[in-house]
Amino acid sequence: MSWDILFATPLFYLIGVCRGTRKKIYWVCCFKLPGMKKYAFLLGSHPLISFLEILNILTVEKVPHGSIERMGEILIIQLKLTAAKLNKLQDILGGTIKIIEIVDDYRGTIFQLDKILTRENLLNNYFAQHSSKINFGISVYTTKSLVYAEINWLRNFAYQLKRRFKDQYSIRYVDEKNFELSSVMVANNKLVETGAEIVIIKQEKSFLVGRTRTVQDFRSYAQRDMEKPSPNPKSGMLPPKLAQMLLNLSRDTGQTQVFDPFCGSGVLLQEALLLDLDVLGADIDEEAVKDTIENLEWLIKTYNAAAPKLGQDKIKKISVAGRVRVADATRSRWEKANQANTFIATEPYLGPPQRGPVLIHHAREISAELEKLYLGFFTNLKKNFSKVRRVGIVFPVIKTNEGLLYLNILEDIEKLGYIRRPFLPAEEAKKEALASHRGSLLYSRPDAFVLREIFVFEKK
Repeated sequence: MSWDILFATPLFYLIGVCRGTRKKIYWVCCFKLPGMKKYAFLLGSHPLISFLEILNILTVEKVPHGSIERMGEILIIQLKLTAAKLNKLQDILGGTIKIIEIVDDYRGTIFQLDKILTRENLLNNYFAQHSSKINFGISVYTTKSLVYAEINWLRNFAYQLKRRFKDQYSIRYVDEKNFELSSVMVANNKLVETGAEIVIIKQEKSFLVGRTRTVQDFRSYAQRDMEKPSPNPKSGMLPPKLAQMLLNLSRDTGQTQVFDPFCGSGVLLQEALLLDLDVLGADIDEEAVKDTIENLEWLIKTYNAAAPKLGQDKIKKISVAGRVRVADATRSRWEKANQANTFIATEPYLGPPQRGPVLIHHAREISAELEKLYLGFFTNLKKNFSKVRRVGIVFPVIKTNEGLLYLNILEDIEKLGYIRRPFLPAEEAKKEALASHRGSLLYSRPDAFVLREIFVFEKK
């Protein structure tokens, strides 16, 4: 097994790519500090984007950390965190489904798990409590599917555990036939609070065993997405998780204010408020601005009413009306947004919705109009927002009958003084399905005919 060591310029990490495995393994060299624990992050539907989001947030939030290893949908990191900070990290990461604390590791087979998960070890190190009913479940993450013998043994072992405790404790096993409990199942069965989701991570020659400490708050995401008073399909349907990821990929240390010049119904600004950022927004559509103001006021009121019960910090009170305005992003200026501590995160108009692959000549017409809009925005940015140095932005990629069609304006943007920050070294980007040849990241649903292309630009 050989290692190619590469320097990832934008992240200031050494990344090693392990050959000869079914899935890529990224290994990031850092120094280990005393008091660190090993954690596993279960990454979301776009694992590369989730991985890069975590790396940037560790830097921005100045989280002490050690070695980092990525195996497909699992990212293993050594961290020094309090329980409160671990919960905060889960809340701010849009692309992380669960965070698991690693308790044990061993070399061998899954059939030796009973020597690790003893009664004493479970009571002392895995179960959250044992004074009332214990709920527990088991999840397995591996680059190769479990074989029938492993599945059968594991299920028998789970019920043996239940029988071991039944004489002294009220205990319930939450069964999942594929041994992959969703965050919804973990939350609804209160495994983190009342018992444990025991997580087994199968590495090449060893196993990591841990317990889930946090899961993504699916209810809060659904509420923010579906219950806001003024949704506006015309302004686009940016998912809250993607908005979070774009913000986290875009910001740098010391940047405390975000400006969204194409704010639509305010999804990015909502997520920015929850990240404790100061927010400014603008849109050329007066109705969109009204929607944004109403949605932000609703979020502050709703979230702050529930925060004390949930043990969360309230959103700081702001005058929303003074922070969102009607403006043309290709012409306007706004000194409040032209500040050194400000970064831009935005999803402009992506073109008309498509229900199938677009004929190439029609796609070129759509792209030509969008190129004018995007280039107009960057031209105005240079002229009127000279202090803003970081721009996270989504470009549309149209699926046509002849393949993918990208906006052809990158050289023009560079001439204006805005340089793409590559997320990965060029050679590694070629091997990633979610990384484009243009130094960007691709995000889409399987059935989408307009893909999202994520860039982060830095002013020279």
